[in-house]
Amino acid sequence: MNLSAATMAWRDQGHHVTVGDLQVFVRTRGHRDRPTVILIHGFPTSGFDWRDTMDLLADNFHCVAMDLPGFGLSDKPAAYSYSLFQQADTVEAVARALGIEAAHVVSHDMGTSLHTELLARKHRSALGFTLLTSTFLNGSILKTHAVLTDFQRMLETPSRLPEAAEVCAGLLPQYVAGLQQLMARTEAVTEADALVMTELMAHHDGHRRLPNVYAYVRERYLHQQRWLDALTAESVSAPVQLVWATDDPVAVIGMGRALSELAPQARFTEVPGVGHFLPIESPGSIAEAVRAITAETGVLR
Repeated sequence: MNLSAATMAWRDQGHHVTVGDLQVFVRTRGHRDRPTVILIHGFPTSGFDWRDTMDLLADNFHCVAMDLPGFGLSDKPAAYSYSLFQQADTVEAVARALGIEAAHVVSHDMGTSLHTELLARKHRSALGFTLLTSTFLNGSILKTHAVLTDFQRMLETPSRLPEAAEVCAGLLPQYVAGLQQLMARTEAVTEADALVMTELMAHHDGHRRLPNVYAYVRERYLHQQRWLDALTAESVSAPVQLVWATDDPVAVIGMGRALSELAPQARFTEVPGVGHFLPIESPGSIAEAVRAITAETGVLR
């Protein structure tokens, strides 16, 4: 498809990194000699979610946002499992390609489970870079606490996959409106933003890959204890914070509070009046949280 000027401008501000057989789109902001912040997006969006957060942090940090395989301007192959373990491999490969030896990590939605896998690897001395601090935003780490949408329930049910494929094939006209149903501040998405977000979804038939990509959800059940153990253990040795929007209808505030009880050493902040898409609705809250955890802990490398 032909991309709009706005989407081409976003593309031209980044570059692709080769990860195995795939091309992964990466966007950076800020000075390379400043502390690095890796920003991990969720489902079903892309690194474009972090555009305002990167702008707010660019004066003091080297910000790195990538489109994970299956999302945005990265490759979206049909013959690929889209496992969270593969996605974690991708984050490590991008860090290696960019020469990143240490980083603060911020994650949202699906990215939070990927993030806990990075913590699990760190705990086992198997992570390819030093993870300095971790900031988790709304994401269904405690899957049993999530309040699923009808669309999510359809994608999770194997017998409904043919139906899901049909729905996803016709998704594009309603795509952004569907995301806004999970937001408290729908005005945060401008018409220009909506166009870019739709084109990033359509790129390489991303909407048709959603049933493939969503297979990661099963791993949240299978590996929940591994990832929770990593989160609670690392809250002692590597600073962790939870920043949770109160008005999220899916990863509800009760989930954030339950995680806070499981990891009492973690800094816990509630962001009122914000829905599921905290990176889009309140980027200032994220920038403030990143500055706070790095300043309070003195971990700035």
